[in-house]
Amino acid sequence: MTAREMAWPKQPDDRQWEGPEGDDPRTLYQMLRTSVDLFGKEACFGFIQAPGMERTHLSYDEFGNLVDAVAKSLKDMGLGLGERVAIIVDNSVEWAALSYAANGIGAAYTAMYTHQHGSEWAYILGDSTPSIIAVANSGILDKLCDNIADDAWPSKGIILLGEDEANQLPPEGVTVTPWAKMVAAGRKSKTTIEVADDPSALSTLIYTSGTTGNPKGVMLSNWNTLSNILCVQGVFELYPGDKNAAFLPWAHSFGSTFDLHWMIRMGVHINLVSDLTKIADECIEIKPAVLIAVPRVWNKFYDRVNAQFAASPVKRLLSGKARKHASRRIAKAGVECDAVEPVGFFDKFFDKLIWRKVRARFGGNIRFCMSGAAALSPDVASFIQMVGFNCYEGYGLTETSPLISANGWMGKGKSRLNTVGKVANGQRVVIDCDAWDDPERPEEGEIIVYGPNVMGGYWNRPEETAEVIMADGGFRTGDLGKLTEDGFLSITGRVKSQFKLENGKYVSPSPLEENLKLSPLVEQCVLDGRNMRNTFLIVHPNCNALRTALGKAGVSASNDDAEMCADKAVNEWLLKTLAKENMQSPNWKGYEVARNMILDPVEWTTENDFLTPSLKVKLRNLLTHHEQAIESL
Repeated sequence: MTAREMAWPKQPDDRQWEGPEGDDPRTLYQMLRTSVDLFGKEACFGFIQAPGMERTHLSYDEFGNLVDAVAKSLKDMGLGLGERVAIIVDNSVEWAALSYAANGIGAAYTAMYTHQHGSEWAYILGDSTPSIIAVANSGILDKLCDNIADDAWPSKGIILLGEDEANQLPPEGVTVTPWAKMVAAGRKSKTTIEVADDPSALSTLIYTSGTTGNPKGVMLSNWNTLSNILCVQGVFELYPGDKNAAFLPWAHSFGSTFDLHWMIRMGVHINLVSDLTKIADECIEIKPAVLIAVPRVWNKFYDRVNAQFAASPVKRLLSGKARKHASRRIAKAGVECDAVEPVGFFDKFFDKLIWRKVRARFGGNIRFCMSGAAALSPDVASFIQMVGFNCYEGYGLTETSPLISANGWMGKGKSRLNTVGKVANGQRVVIDCDAWDDPERPEEGEIIVYGPNVMGGYWNRPEETAEVIMADGGFRTGDLGKLTEDGFLSITGRVKSQFKLENGKYVSPSPLEENLKLSPLVEQCVLDGRNMRNTFLIVHPNCNALRTALGKAGVSASNDDAEMCADKAVNEWLLKTLAKENMQSPNWKGYEVARNMILDPVEWTTENDFLTPSLKVKLRNLLTHHEQAIESL
């Protein structure tokens, strides 16, 4: 690998990060235009228009022309500098075109999830006051009509995607323009676009999950996001023409910064996954070189592969030998996170027999993987390394655009498990030990970040902004962590999610919960026990897997999920099994091991208000729902 083979070289370690310099893009739209000039005829997007159809591809030139047409139409609709466009659309070429077009004329975009509650849309729209709203289809428009007051609609109209005409209409005077008509008008428009050029201008308002109240609008500028992109360009092995399989929501900062904007910068062919339940199937067709995902995806991969390894005595034997050889090879190489090529006859034999087939499930072409948005289990990371993938975990928040640190960017052989790597170039991290008073872990504290990636603040919330952004510009992340002497950052929990038991011992639930989710019997779980003698679990089990495991153990179980979860014998068996297999040291201390458990037969979703749109558990709602059961423990 050499920097010359990539679209852009690695940034100098000693460059200044206060703002753009030299040929740095000054806005996201300018970044796109540079990529259009460099990669014009090369494929930019691949997408499946409808189930059963072949994948359609769009070149960088074609996408650039679409963005310019959309920008002209937005301007003709009256969108001006500093105004906002709301996007209630799933990942799509249209989503990307709207975001870049708005940026090009100096407007900002606010993206929402199509599966959010209508009341959440109403709140965000009322707070962000967009001039235009783009909606995915007539069903979304119907839901808006049911939830938005007549005086809260945008002044400059609605853009309706999809083939169907509108069912319900907004109040008189609010124009609904079909996407195809808007694009056609933009292509014919004689309007001249004066390209925006302010790196510090607001590029997006991303609303946080709101686990403890209404979501807050995070103000990110062009340079906030661009500084993240420039610091990883030329670092990871990513070449023009490479493919990715994009499925992380672009309404989330992790997805938009790395699965969209970074890919555009590097000349990658972005392939949209059309069915999230069949990611592996579409990867076989796409053959991506990079896969960016959240731990839930990697946990499912780990569970399914290991379940298949355990399916027969022969598979158990062969996979066990493959693990042994891979572990020995990796240990000898002395590297973590990076894949190590097989050496020797048996090493290569088992790689061909076992690991190559596993890699083939993701297309057989993956050069590296990235994991973020939540903690990745070291067991899962080690397994991915054995499979033969370079797997790098990163850390960040919406408020930091999002990247703060990551493994992988320091170079091959320099990553470390149980950490989220070293802090990215241009940033500085301080551990505030005064924010944390556990005498057993004096080296830990709240992570404070300084750098060009730190948000401008929360939209319309100066008091809450002042709570997290310090006088010297540092951002209080709310995360607990520690720094090693050689600069590796480890995340140990959340300041607010930590709780103290009756005996004064502190418990950090997040990493323990991730460890429990490695069990094929557990779909979702939380660990709590604040001010109690012992911790307890609330678990939504994989009911089918649990029923099968109970049968093999000789424990009778009802075919009704609710009845099975209410069965005391089932509860006792599962708690004992999890304690034996998933709540062991060194990951768990004795006082952290749960003594009680509540089984919940109902999946936690955004619809029943137990998950945020970014799939974080709304703990307060869950604890309130199970309040009676908790009191009886």
